Amino acid sequence: MKTEHFDFALDPATMPTDPVQLRGRRRDDGRMIVLDRSTATIEHKMFPAIYDYLRPGDLLVLNDSYMLSNTLSFQNGNEPTQMIVYGHEPGGTNIVEIRPGQGSKTGLALRSTDDARLTCTLLEPQPDGLWRARFEPAERLTLALDRYGSRSDETSDEAVPLHPTYWRNSPEAYRSVYARRPGSLEIPSAGLHFSTDLLSRIADKGVETAYVTLHVGATEILAVRYIREDEVENHKVRPEFFDVGAEAAIQINRALAERRRVIAVGTTVMRALESLAVHNEPKTDIQAGTGWTDLYIYPGFQFKVVDGLLTNLHRPRSSHIVLTAAFAGKDLVMRSYDEILSITGYEFDMFGDSMLIL
Repeated sequence: MKTEHFDFALDPATMPTDPVQLRGRRRDDGRMIVLDRSTATIEHKMFPAIYDYLRPGDLLVLNDSYMLSNTLSFQNGNEPTQMIVYGHEPGGTNIVEIRPGQGSKTGLALRSTDDARLTCTLLEPQPDGLWRARFEPAERLTLALDRYGSRSDETSDEAVPLHPTYWRNSPEAYRSVYARRPGSLEIPSAGLHFSTDLLSRIADKGVETAYVTLHVGATEILAVRYIREDEVENHKVRPEFFDVGAEAAIQINRALAERRRVIAVGTTVMRALESLAVHNEPKTDIQAGTGWTDLYIYPGFQFKVVDGLLTNLHRPRSSHIVLTAAFAGKDLVMRSYDEILSITGYEFDMFGDSMLIL
């Protein structure tokens, strides 16, 4: 399928740089476009209306990961440098960027000035000025990021950087209200729309919730999610760590057996659940599992578990918008974006508005 089918002009002004609470609004104060796959219809709502679209018995699956700081101070010889960690990888390696990058070479070892026990060795250059690297001891990396880290983001013209002062002073604004497991290096953003009150009302309606973990990392780097290839099938995504525990697996299997809807909050949840089921027959039991997924979902993918998806409004030519097209159909998704772009006020990307597909 041609990538140009998912291209459109997007005004950078429609991509806010901060969560809505830091802009004087409520967490659940945003727009939501609703796509009905069975009727190919589109509706425009405010986010709290998600309550009306959920049914008693639905299983809402949430990603409980939250974003860490991603930047530590290191010493490159006599020169201070910043080490930006963009993603974890299988085998204990990481995707990093060094600023400034002069003198970077394979085998270069740097020592953290934040945590004297932590070192980083560059292993292999990657596209877009990134490196595959190994931190030792590996178990200290998350601790160091949580304790000493600051926040840096991409500085390309297309990037939307986080405001570092807001990040330091109000980290809870960048986390869903149900987040409890540190490990993401970018924001699992679909869940940011839920307030505690709204989730309580949804639970009182009889909607069940389950929690899984997928630590968002290098898949969210613009250079990775942006599809440069002419055909979407030729794009590659990077692996991310997920954990679907026994309790969540039991809840999901019970919902599947009882033919209740399983609704994923975020493309992260979609990836985790469908990764466990990719070799199964549709709507059959999954097994609890922990591991790495490099699952890339594009049109033609057969979904085995998920019946509904809540996601953000995505950038053009991104692996995320291709995933939504795989789930809802290209024509319906791109027609919805045509409508969104014709209406003033919709916001895109991490801190923007949402799309519900049922």
